[in-house]
Amino acid sequence: MDTTVVRFRPAAGSPSVVIRLLGEVSASVHGESATALISPRMQRLIARVALAHGSGVSRDRLAAELWPDSSASQARTNLRKLLHDLRHSAPGVPALVDARDGAVRWCAGPSTWIDVAAFSDAVARGDLAEAADSYGGDLLPGLDDDWVVEERERLRRRAVEALAGLASAAEAGRCDDDVIRHTRRLLRLDPLHEPAGRLLMRAHARQGERSEALRTYERLRDGLERELGVRPEPATTALVEELRSPSPGPAFVGRRAEWQAALTAWEQAGQGRVRLLCVTGEAGIGKTRLAEELARHAAVDGHAVAYGRAYEAGGRPPWGPVIDWLRSGPVSTRLHTLDDACLVELARLLPELRAERPDLPDLLPSAEVSGRRHLLDAVVRGLLAVRRPLLLVVDDLQWCDADTLDLCGYLVQSAPSAPVLVTGTLRDDEVDDAHPVTTLRGRLARAGALSVIPLGPLDEQATAEMATLVGQREMPSEAAARLHEETEGNPLFISEAVRAGFGTCAPGSVRMTPTVRAVISARLDRLTPEARRLAEVAATIGREFTVPTLAAAAGRSEDDLTDDLDELWRRHIVRVRGTAYDFSHDRLRDVTLDSISPARRRKLHRWVAEALETQHAADLGPVGARLALHFVGAGLGSRAVEAYERAARHAYRVFALDSCIALLRRALRLLDDSPRSAARDEIELRLLTAMGAPLVARLGYGAAEVRPCHERALTLHRRLGRGPDPSLLRGLALHAIARCRFDRAEENGHALIAAGQVDRTARVEGDYVLGVTRFWRGEFAAAERHLGEAIARYRREDAPEHIARYAQDPLAVCLSRLALTQLFRGDTARADRSMRDALRVAAELEHPMTTGYVRAFQAVLAALEPLGHDLGEAVAALDDVTSTMHIGYFAVVAELLIGWSDLLGGDHRGLATMRRATDRMRGDQPLHLTFGLSLLARGHHRCADPATGRAIVAEALALTGGTGQRYLLAELLRIDAELLASSHERGGAVDVAERAVRTAVEMKSPWLRDRALATLSALGDG
Repeated sequence: MDTTVVRFRPAAGSPSVVIRLLGEVSASVHGESATALISPRMQRLIARVALAHGSGVSRDRLAAELWPDSSASQARTNLRKLLHDLRHSAPGVPALVDARDGAVRWCAGPSTWIDVAAFSDAVARGDLAEAADSYGGDLLPGLDDDWVVEERERLRRRAVEALAGLASAAEAGRCDDDVIRHTRRLLRLDPLHEPAGRLLMRAHARQGERSEALRTYERLRDGLERELGVRPEPATTALVEELRSPSPGPAFVGRRAEWQAALTAWEQAGQGRVRLLCVTGEAGIGKTRLAEELARHAAVDGHAVAYGRAYEAGGRPPWGPVIDWLRSGPVSTRLHTLDDACLVELARLLPELRAERPDLPDLLPSAEVSGRRHLLDAVVRGLLAVRRPLLLVVDDLQWCDADTLDLCGYLVQSAPSAPVLVTGTLRDDEVDDAHPVTTLRGRLARAGALSVIPLGPLDEQATAEMATLVGQREMPSEAAARLHEETEGNPLFISEAVRAGFGTCAPGSVRMTPTVRAVISARLDRLTPEARRLAEVAATIGREFTVPTLAAAAGRSEDDLTDDLDELWRRHIVRVRGTAYDFSHDRLRDVTLDSISPARRRKLHRWVAEALETQHAADLGPVGARLALHFVGAGLGSRAVEAYERAARHAYRVFALDSCIALLRRALRLLDDSPRSAARDEIELRLLTAMGAPLVARLGYGAAEVRPCHERALTLHRRLGRGPDPSLLRGLALHAIARCRFDRAEENGHALIAAGQVDRTARVEGDYVLGVTRFWRGEFAAAERHLGEAIARYRREDAPEHIARYAQDPLAVCLSRLALTQLFRGDTARADRSMRDALRVAAELEHPMTTGYVRAFQAVLAALEPLGHDLGEAVAALDDVTSTMHIGYFAVVAELLIGWSDLLGGDHRGLATMRRATDRMRGDQPLHLTFGLSLLARGHHRCADPATGRAIVAEALALTGGTGQRYLLAELLRIDAELLASSHERGGAVDVAERAVRTAVEMKSPWLRDRALATLSALGDG
């Protein structure tokens, strides 16, 4: 959470001592910085005593809190010294604390200003403005003592209350600028504070900034879903409805040009040009209507049509719309034509295939030889099995899971001549540049496989035509004009207005703009009580629902609810979607849901959860996320944690790594609310352990998110009185390597070796860790020894366990690293054989993270030693695996080498690509930065810019000295010699080249030595 707030000065006067403990910690005495007052221990002392106010803290308790690991006598001695230091830290001012009578009290007078005291005093006086001015951010943000965390939360709550009071007062006074200022500060402290969000939305709306008000809602809604897995409060959704003024109509009018564009896209696809058609526009503008008309048109002509939909509330399994497509009639009836290998992969998504074909081979875990690409291939083959033009419809692309979007891109890439059109509706005002659908659109646009149809509001004539069709009577021109003005031409709102009686009453008796909720509520009120209660159950389900699910959740038989369900259908509350039902539009569902009392809503969520558990008892994984949302709604947090964990296991099984990580994070956030206990710690440890492999596979060991996960797991291991799991030790070791902390990596490597006495996989991983650590340090002989030991101890039958626990296969990885080590050792022939062996093993496994690793070091090898290697081919293979399989860890290496390859081919734009890559390495890939800088320096040499090249070499040499990553030291010196020679400094160049030779000899690297000698010889010839 971002809790940074603007820094403020003391409210009045010029105190001699100023201490800030809220936000960025600082202290000054007589205007000069006083660092002695802000050491971590002194921060704790001052904050603890100042927050106790006049009551003080006993010396014994204070000593025990500040030195919990020391004996009582030693802690008291340490406290006496710290108090002595405090007295001498602010000379010339009265004492800050009184340490007499066995207690320590804050006694500073007006000559001292400390923000925690100023804030607390202002809150006590009810002076909200001074309280807000005094609060600079979180208390002691660098410390995590239990009492600090408790006080931090308490003070933050008080700050939130103060800012909320100021914002409410500003709204009452119609001071919108102040409302915006206060609520923005509040939302930085508590991004999920809905009342503040509503105040901010209203203020923006009053200032005519409707789009900014809607963006505020979207951020709030997304945060609630991401952090808590819940929807906004009814008051919030009501407000956004007023702002959006939404709504569709069944009349397909005013869209002649758009309809022709849709037909053109379908005709192009039917001719064998697979493409994506995006129908864009705001909510209720008619996107779904246009897609459905196109689907009806295709179906009438005898073509195949399959529907899928994403939902804002979440809860769908990964690949949700893809599963809908595969289960649609035209596709599912053709799956029997596929071979068993394809059906085995599809059974990951469609468990019912095993019931139909019990003779299918066993489903291999995702961590074994089957890879994500096999699943993608199987889905594409399943869709194309229809053997006729196919229209795939997906509603609400903006809420689509990343896996479905990946499939859309993969379909275009792998089957460009297939007669398939993917038609997606998209609220483009709800996606930004970082959204996966934006990336997909950009990629397909470059490939010429994207069509976009933007939908705007209807004009006045089309509004009147639609109103006539919906109302089945002609609307007077004056009423039609007013309807267009109030609805802004939004088809959904036009439809709802006409159904509510607009145009049939006296002017002004039906006002639409602020009362869309009232209009929809009036429609619901006309339902019979039984149908209304059934609609509430359906709304609680929160998505498409089948009759068996609805009956089970409602506690009724299917026959018993038929009449009530039919009433909902006749009154256009719900509509049929294949074998299921859904609300006619999202606003109807939202209003129905918001009308349910909190107590009844909790009960309904429990009923829905129980119905889902009963119906899916054979495999709860695919519905785990939905179950979790309902358990949260029912107030059953522990059950929700279990459901999220099951859902995460399912996501990992179907290669949906992003979904897996997100689900585990939701479970951990829910777990935070449960009381501390050994049982709770066991659950947290299990969740963190499960997160390790997908987190590393998606982001790499060096990512900022990885270390806290591993360190928290290590803390829990210790708290539970057990040694750390080898997978945790390896994770910590590789994170340390990725951050160039080789001493720490070596410690964990030796710990893995020790664990290898009872776990043979740990011994292999330990030798791998030590081998790569020694390589980066330039200790090539030791590196070769450890890597060889890992390869010798590896057992092929352990591959699944290695991949499941450590996210990679060590045989392929160690062979690729051995190849690089052998190159530096001067044995190029053995290096080539080892790399070929690594590529063979990776190809057999088809495990994405392993393949990415091997391809990365194959490309590095080709860049370092071009003789006998095709750099362009190696880089293309690396780029393919990292982009297709979303392995961001190696993407930056691919970018660097793409630039280097372009530069070698004469394209000087490659230098800019290399600069971008090295800039990224400085931020999150320091392990590869030395290599990147060495190539960048050589690039500047090729571009006749030796001065810049030498500056880059200087940076790389400083990095080498600072981290101990010496493997390229001789090469950097050699490059520097060449750059000096280009600068006409031949004497200095010779000296540096001789240093390069000596360094290579000391490092026992014949390959580096020979390169340096070649440079030295060239200098001599010159």
